[in-house]
Amino acid sequence: MNTPGLRASDADRDKVAAVLQAAYIDGRISHSEHTERLEAALTAKTFDDLLPLTADLVPVPASHGSARTGSSSLSVPPGGDAETERMTAVLSTVKRNGKWRVRTRSAANSLLGTVDLDFTQAVFATPVIEVNVTQLLGTVVLRVPVGATVRDETTNVLGSTSIKGIGESNPAQPTIVITGTNILGEVKVRGPKRGLHWGRVLP
Repeated sequence: MNTPGLRASDADRDKVAAVLQAAYIDGRISHSEHTERLEAALTAKTFDDLLPLTADLVPVPASHGSARTGSSSLSVPPGGDAETERMTAVLSTVKRNGKWRVRTRSAANSLLGTVDLDFTQAVFATPVIEVNVTQLLGTVVLRVPVGATVRDETTNVLGSTSIKGIGESNPAQPTIVITGTNILGEVKVRGPKRGLHWGRVLP
């Protein structure tokens, strides 16, 4: 999807400069390429100016209408959903909350957007589920029940994953496996909002 005219901030330019610096240190671009691209980054006015500067240096998220399934070996047990539920936020916010059914596999794509998944009142199809993240300059927020087990298997490229407030692992609660690629973005895993502690697996 095109993002013509979307203005870039100083923070956006700094993130691209950091990617270029890392690529230069690793020997993936020459000194002259680094200088040329850095000058273009520092004078860029829009995201359309910035994105081509790192297109050959970092993985590109899957097309915005689809998502990668990741490299997880998670298999679909009896009673699980073989089909992946896909959620895509491009310059927008996508939310799931309340008593929604969580499939064995979900895919969260974010390009300059936010995917907010609240599992605290959800019904889980299986005890172990996978959330595959593919994002560039975006945010994915997972709000999980207290006691849920969270396994972070994401690949962060100048991005971050943080897990807070989920309490001690409880075998009665679901296991959530996070996979995929996070480029210049954030994956936030948090416990429930005050007063919400549940989340259940279908018998």
